[in-house]
Amino acid sequence: MWPFDQNNQQMYQQYSQAYDTRNYNTIDQNQAMGHMQQFIQNAPPQMQQQVYQQHFEQMPYEQRAWYAQQMAPQYNINPNNPYEMAQGFQQLGQQQPNMLLQLFGQEGSYGNQMGHGGLGGLVGLAARALMNHQQSNFGGGQPYGYGENQYGYRAEEREERREENAEYRREEREERRERNEGYEERRERAEEREERRERRDEY
Repeated sequence: MWPFDQNNQQMYQQYSQAYDTRNYNTIDQNQAMGHMQQFIQNAPPQMQQQVYQQHFEQMPYEQRAWYAQQMAPQYNINPNNPYEMAQGFQQLGQQQPNMLLQLFGQEGSYGNQMGHGGLGGLVGLAARALMNHQQSNFGGGQPYGYGENQYGYRAEEREERREENAEYRREEREERRERNEGYEERRERAEEREERRERRDEY
């Protein structure tokens, strides 16, 4: 599914329409798997990461958590942060594309093969990004960073994502601070108990 092929315009529209309607019955899973493999291997990394991020942003937390549990620890997947999840999945796609495809294509409590949160939703978003990119190139669109970028994301959407990511980071810092404060309190109480025991021993 990369680079754009005018002869496959109907296929791109089919994927995108399936995403809009949440009806993936018309999509052949094996064909979608092959197109996603092309996308993972050939599409620009930034486009891939934006597709993954949008995919995870639209998932409920429980579904993101399911995907996070399937990932190896070194990818540092945080289900509370779709931006970090997108980074980890983009990295996995570069290193082990077949594993990434299997993860999105497998059946399970949340995998749901061709469901909105699985391969069907992902290939729909990838097709939409590809068409937006093509339209921007031939429509005299602004370069990346101005107005609507080459992947079809507007500046306002990017700003919203930056704000959301900043909020995720603030929440994480607050959680760490609370955990650290709790640790300090427990340590102080333990020291006080130790001091009382020492005083009793002296008497």
